[in-house]
Amino acid sequence: MGNSSSSSSSAPKHSCQVVIVGGGYAGVKLAIDLDSYCKVVLIDPKDAFHHNMAGLRCIVEPAFVNKTLIPYEGVLKHGSFVKNRVVSCNISRKAVTLASSEEISYDYLVFACGSSVPFPGKVPLGTSMKDAEKLYRDCADQVAKSNKIVVIGGGPVGVELVGELASDFPDKKVTLMHNREQILDDRLSRKFVKKIQDGMKALKVETVLGERVDMDDLNFDSDKPWITGPVTLTTDQGTSVPADLVFRCTGLKVNSVAYQSKLSDKMEKNGSLKVDRFLQVEEIENVFAIGDCNNTPELKLAYTAKLHADAVAENIKRLNESKRPKEYKPGNAAMALPLGRNGGATQLPNGMVAGSFLTKSFKGKDIMTPSFWKLMKQKMPSN
Repeated sequence: MGNSSSSSSSAPKHSCQVVIVGGGYAGVKLAIDLDSYCKVVLIDPKDAFHHNMAGLRCIVEPAFVNKTLIPYEGVLKHGSFVKNRVVSCNISRKAVTLASSEEISYDYLVFACGSSVPFPGKVPLGTSMKDAEKLYRDCADQVAKSNKIVVIGGGPVGVELVGELASDFPDKKVTLMHNREQILDDRLSRKFVKKIQDGMKALKVETVLGERVDMDDLNFDSDKPWITGPVTLTTDQGTSVPADLVFRCTGLKVNSVAYQSKLSDKMEKNGSLKVDRFLQVEEIENVFAIGDCNNTPELKLAYTAKLHADAVAENIKRLNESKRPKEYKPGNAAMALPLGRNGGATQLPNGMVAGSFLTKSFKGKDIMTPSFWKLMKQKMPSN
């Protein structure tokens, strides 16, 4: 099975085997939840969990990168981790095929494949800990040398990125460009968005909204997924913005390689899997999809991924014990969005909106890093 590891030979309570494809927020949480209940096989091409919520902090504080990469080794007490890539699945034979051509059988299969966004939002698929650290440090060096930084994309990654940059480097000119008049998702309250906009103004972030930049004219690549200048960005309305450094925070892509060849009839146009109210892939009782790779009508966040993992852990246990699965009900829009270390806003699931004090204590200070090291039973490095 390629590179695999297991922390203990002791047996869990039940003999059924659950294969989890993807070791992001949803997959790791599910693997840990089921570890003492049944046989768990967690498969991911990386050697470490990337706490990408904290990744943006690394480009202003490169020493922080060590805290965002948590080794999979030792996370599971009973189950095993396989460092490999799933390239196909066979539903009738109940098996997945790895890039190494090996097969792993399952009783229950969970796709937790996640999504990809341009760096620094996430590291490229399959990036090792060593290469990820170098990528962040190279990026931080470039940030330090640049005076005019442009971020394209007004979603949560782009907004949080300009917050980190403007907060730590108040003397740099930071500009956010977005093709819509309003930043962030329409499902978030106007009060929340207004607090974020006010926070960006306080940090002197400049904005160009409702104008489109032709991404085809820009040369982003995987080795250096940013553009160094001097360069001038020109919008479809003729606005020109000079830059020394450009980041792209657009173009989320669902990671569908593991299932697209066999489950194309179960896929939405964006590559996500269609699931029923139990988070089972439509008409396949023993196959689930959680996190960014399913089509639940929610904001796709780490918070949502956790809720999906909790629900599927419960439903696998119920099915294994011949009980009816429990319906998953999508939650209300919620988000904690820091603007640097001390700013930002939080929208709670009940619709209430809090400002920088709660956001700083909940997320802004350390981006929830200690809680994920604790979840994965690892000791967080001090620097």
